[in-house]
Amino acid sequence: MQPTDRPRIGIVGAAPWQAQGLAAALADAARWELVMLGTERLRGEMFDACVLQPQEAGEAEAWLPLLPPALPRVWVGAAPTTPQQAATAHLGTDAGAAQLRAALAAVLAGLSVRPAADAWPPSAPAAGWPADAAEALTARELEVFELLAKGLSNRDIAGVLGISAHTAKFHVAQILAKVGAATRAEAVALGLRLGLIGL
Repeated sequence: MQPTDRPRIGIVGAAPWQAQGLAAALADAARWELVMLGTERLRGEMFDACVLQPQEAGEAEAWLPLLPPALPRVWVGAAPTTPQQAATAHLGTDAGAAQLRAALAAVLAGLSVRPAADAWPPSAPAAGWPADAAEALTARELEVFELLAKGLSNRDIAGVLGISAHTAKFHVAQILAKVGAATRAEAVALGLRLGLIGL
């Protein structure tokens, strides 16, 4: 894929209206090309990622052999329990359009995403993560971390939490220091990998 090309995203629903709903939720993000398709087209076409909404887990398991093993995918609702080689996101059927777009962007970047309800407490520290970093983050820092993961600026974080931009900047700096990250993006990647934050 050339850097100027838009990623090609396959959209699959168990029913046509499901696929249409997924496409509608992603349609205002002009950064990718959306292709609606049935399961019979999964095997033969080339995609950069797929967004799939099976009705039940058994159906999700049946779709797995149709997907290239390394193809990033976002499951909405039912998802297979089989470990997957590709970057994978699992969202509930109540996920909003912003969450869906964020999950798709994450898997395209090579990150796996799980529902926020499953994210805490983490089962084990990620490699390279300071052992006491998770415990060191305050409740407010975790709130800021979640907003940081959604791409909000310090000013936007301040507006959401009703704090000053200076205070938001301080919290972001504390998060970066505690998780040992040099940049906001690196902190978010570490937070997602450990399960401290969800998308």
